[in-house]
Amino acid sequence: MYRSSRLLRYILCVISGICAVGGCLLIWYGAWLLESLADEQSVVVLDHGEDLAAVLCILLGSVIILASIFGCVAMGRDSRTMLICYAVLLVLLLVVQFVMFSISFAASKDTLPDSLRQGFDDLWDHQHVGNSTLNTYEHWLHCCGRNSAEDYMHLDKELPASCCLDLDCTKLLNLYMAGCEIKFKEYLGGKTANFHSLSWFLILTEFAGSVTTCYLVDSIRNHRDRVRFYN
Repeated sequence: MYRSSRLLRYILCVISGICAVGGCLLIWYGAWLLESLADEQSVVVLDHGEDLAAVLCILLGSVIILASIFGCVAMGRDSRTMLICYAVLLVLLLVVQFVMFSISFAASKDTLPDSLRQGFDDLWDHQHVGNSTLNTYEHWLHCCGRNSAEDYMHLDKELPASCCLDLDCTKLLNLYMAGCEIKFKEYLGGKTANFHSLSWFLILTEFAGSVTTCYLVDSIRNHRDRVRFYN
């Protein structure tokens, strides 16, 4: 029984260390996201809620690190109560991360910002002249129209300079052919890919940690009962 408890402590210690590393990576991701947004906003001022996502990642990473430290303290003190709290905390973190992953995954696949949707609506409005919102996305993402540059041709609208490299439409090769809808989804997919991988890594690790903690609590209880019985 003692060997079993010692093995479980070792496994849980390793899992807690892995969680702490994952928390550090999550903080790094949030900081990287904030830095990349600062660079992008120096070119174009658009808000897609990524600032909030970056801050949440940093906060979540910090909580994961603190939880890992708490788990190590609980193991060191051999406290069943603290270990149970640690297991519950891991489950709560698991749920929070799964919710964040679900929201992020759905946003990267189907969601478009209201400003971009408005730009598309203005594009299809024959009476609307000019489209500063869509032009901003076109210049930023190197795209043209919603589906492709052919959108302007089908609507008998003049191609804006934002559809061309260096705002120079005198050369045919400068024209951006890709549509802004797919370009924006690719942009979000690239931003969230690391977060999705890291989230699944942490979710699985936290699940393993919570299960191991429960086994350790049970092992400690059984060991104490045996000692009490024989004494």
